[in-house]
Amino acid sequence: MTEQELVTLWEFAAAVDPGLRPWRKLPVSVLQRKRLRAGPYSRSQLFSRMTKGQPSLFTDFPVSLNSAIGADKRALILRDIKTGFPARQVARTQIRSARCVNMRMSEFLRRWEGGRSVVSVTDLHFRETRFEKTIDTSALSDFNILCGDPDLIENLEMMTMVISSKRNLTDTHTDDCDGSNHCFLGKKLWLSWDRIDGRSRGFQDVDRDKVSGLARFDLRKFLSLPNGRWFVVKENETLFLPGSLSHKVITLEDYLGVGSFHVALPSYVRALRRWILYDTMDVQPYNLLERINRAVIGKIRRLQKAPRNVRERWGLPYLRPSIERWRSRETASTRKKLLENPTFLSFLNAAQKVGADDS
Repeated sequence: MTEQELVTLWEFAAAVDPGLRPWRKLPVSVLQRKRLRAGPYSRSQLFSRMTKGQPSLFTDFPVSLNSAIGADKRALILRDIKTGFPARQVARTQIRSARCVNMRMSEFLRRWEGGRSVVSVTDLHFRETRFEKTIDTSALSDFNILCGDPDLIENLEMMTMVISSKRNLTDTHTDDCDGSNHCFLGKKLWLSWDRIDGRSRGFQDVDRDKVSGLARFDLRKFLSLPNGRWFVVKENETLFLPGSLSHKVITLEDYLGVGSFHVALPSYVRALRRWILYDTMDVQPYNLLERINRAVIGKIRRLQKAPRNVRERWGLPYLRPSIERWRSRETASTRKKLLENPTFLSFLNAAQKVGADDS
């Protein structure tokens, strides 16, 4: 990205989100230092960054359209959406970055295609629909422990279409699980940071705080956070975002993609810690924590008898290093609190039985 492209991007973003206007007073080099760039995919890179709680952005993650090469991608996806869902399909729709309503998909697509409204939808579930057969998302699921339990798929994994209009703003929020987002068409600007660090600096979360207007956010403070990053997700790129990270998202070009949530072995100790210590929107209120933990422990036990390539596929070799990383960075008081928690302790006992050859 050239300096002029960066300036154009941030000027557009600041016109959508007034909280970003202070960028004009900052050296371009400050922004460049905080940018996460896309790179080639490797499972080892993904799992390593999961262990550290870092976002990943890949240029060639294998998600594909099951359609003829050379077809008009936009027209093709829209056709598949229109024919792949029930005629009366309704989706929770955000209008002009604020108001949410239930809207028929036919009406939503009419507004999105026409460009007359700023609309977005992020929870158009497509499991067990005809649309599911038009794309291959298997690579997003083949390390996801949630996919082994129908109830966890329904309540947490939630493979969905993500569709938004240019100039749409999704305000600051934080998801319970680690997530992924693959872009078929369009472009989005993301800003992400650790939720607890942001909260300590006065940042708000629209799902957790009483917010008037836009959630409170300070660009200079964001740029000072060690974990603060911004990045652009565009066509054929795939983002993996830890659930510990708050984020706000601005659609730079009309966007079509797919999103889902996952639980993976390399990042599980971080997720479990978060769910036990802090508030959650879905895991704790719906009593899913024990169910997830049992699924993880069961997977660990089965993998110990599996061939090496299967253990590597699921990230078992990253489990012990992730726990050692947690031990070395945790405060004594918080470590004690977690070790007194039966759920955390049952996971830890299972993880510590993983053989040394898997570390």
